[in-house]
Amino acid sequence: MSPDSRMEPDDGYFNDLSRQSNRRKNESPGSSQENNEVQNDGADAGVPRTKRIACIICRKRKLKCDGIKPSCGTCTRLKHSCAYDEVRRKSGPKRGYVKELETRLGRGVSAQVESLLKTNGPKTTMSGETLPTNDVFAQSAAPQVPPGFMNMDLGMDCGDDMESVMNSAGFFQGTAAQDAIPAILGNNNEDIGGLGETFSWEMIGLGLDEPLPTQDVIDDLHQIYFDKIHPSVPTVHKYRYLAAMNLAPSMRPPVCLRYAMWSLAAGVTDRYIDLHSHFYQRARKYVEMDEMKGHGEAICSVAHAQAWILISNYEYKMMYFPRAWMSTGRSIRMTQLMGLHRLDGARSDCKQVLPPPRDWAELEERKRTFWTAYCGDRYSSICTGWPMVIDNQDIVTNLPATEDAFERNIPQETLSLEETFNSEVDPFLSPFGGVVIMSYFFGKNVTHAHRAGPDNRPFDLQGDFWKRHREMDNVLSKVSLSLPDHLRLPAGIRNSNIVFLNMEIHTSTICLHQAAICTADLHGLDESIIAESRSRSIVAATEIANIMRMISHLDVTSVS
Repeated sequence: MSPDSRMEPDDGYFNDLSRQSNRRKNESPGSSQENNEVQNDGADAGVPRTKRIACIICRKRKLKCDGIKPSCGTCTRLKHSCAYDEVRRKSGPKRGYVKELETRLGRGVSAQVESLLKTNGPKTTMSGETLPTNDVFAQSAAPQVPPGFMNMDLGMDCGDDMESVMNSAGFFQGTAAQDAIPAILGNNNEDIGGLGETFSWEMIGLGLDEPLPTQDVIDDLHQIYFDKIHPSVPTVHKYRYLAAMNLAPSMRPPVCLRYAMWSLAAGVTDRYIDLHSHFYQRARKYVEMDEMKGHGEAICSVAHAQAWILISNYEYKMMYFPRAWMSTGRSIRMTQLMGLHRLDGARSDCKQVLPPPRDWAELEERKRTFWTAYCGDRYSSICTGWPMVIDNQDIVTNLPATEDAFERNIPQETLSLEETFNSEVDPFLSPFGGVVIMSYFFGKNVTHAHRAGPDNRPFDLQGDFWKRHREMDNVLSKVSLSLPDHLRLPAGIRNSNIVFLNMEIHTSTICLHQAAICTADLHGLDESIIAESRSRSIVAATEIANIMRMISHLDVTSVS
């Protein structure tokens, strides 16, 4: 008789109470205790137990955490800075989910392999050898993984241990599957030049494909930018930009603007010289991605116009001239789209894209963004002879104020471009404003040399061409002689815009007289005209050489 049959009571057992009482006496105390525990567990099943939340450091290092706040016992003992997540993270998959997922995946892969074998038959190598069936699976099964499989929404947060759970279940065993994972997920542990291997998952919401540099590198690049690049391209408000970098990720300046700034900063320092091309490529990638969002409304911001301005500056520096020409055009069109060329005129009937500025500093930043794009338009045209985009008659925005007023948000009245030429040179003209005025002369040179009209008559000294030549020569001489003392050298030798302004005066003189020499030689005019223009060009070139000698002992990228 089996033990199970001996334990079963006979039919008279249930009618004899004495036999039932004897059986209760023979039961061991342990079995009674177990029954009580089962009953207690059943009674407490409806009461949820308090779940202990581990701190961030213990959870990452897989340490046991007692959950004591504000600092757990482990962090207190090891003298770590203890912190807890404000929102409890969801637990891993439900019981049996991994096994079910494994079964489904196995069925799908088996079906794909069988279909592949039936369709294509045995595989052969380049040398004509037939591969075994398992080699066919290794070569063909991995690429068959659906592209969105690893990124599909499972309807839960699988937590930190999901990868280890799936590895233990055998999902990613074998070289074929492991080689397929980077192709699907991308390399999230990218480490370029010591930028770090930590991918900030909070940046996924911003659409980033790679991690940003570490905070120390970012701070260093910002310092370099505002010390060496910003004095020559003073568009971004330094303190507001740095303050915005401490906001939530979605409220910080656009990633494309950051990368554009970092690319220029990395190009002027030995520490990050190998990274400037990487930053430039990412700046272009993200600014173009923003352009493709929605209906394009994401790029209607001053920050995106600034990003294209800095990208074009980088491209001119690297001599990517076709790309730089197109980037300059983008920045100009964006400033015109936002109406930055009509900030000080009467309210236009054109569609208003931007809201009114919050204060004078924001208005000044918009002005500086437009005038920087204006300078880029003139520089690109004077170098190539290609047509300009901005018409001076459409500009109703006053010249930029001084750098000190811009940084401290102190309202300052400035003149318009037309008022500057109809009166004496403004004694309070800012260095950046002087650069804008000379950019205007570059544009006049392009128009003068490349546009022909019915009354141009370059063969006649009384024609329009030579009248414009004499008029522009007189204006250049007037600007050079009436330049305010604070914009002269050597007083302003440590300001890059003042140095550049003085070079622009002499460069514009050379451009004007070189056009005169070519025209006079082409039409066989008097040699005295050619000799005079050549003499003026030599004097201007000598002045530029003197300025270069004057600043030869300085690091021009670091003057402020």
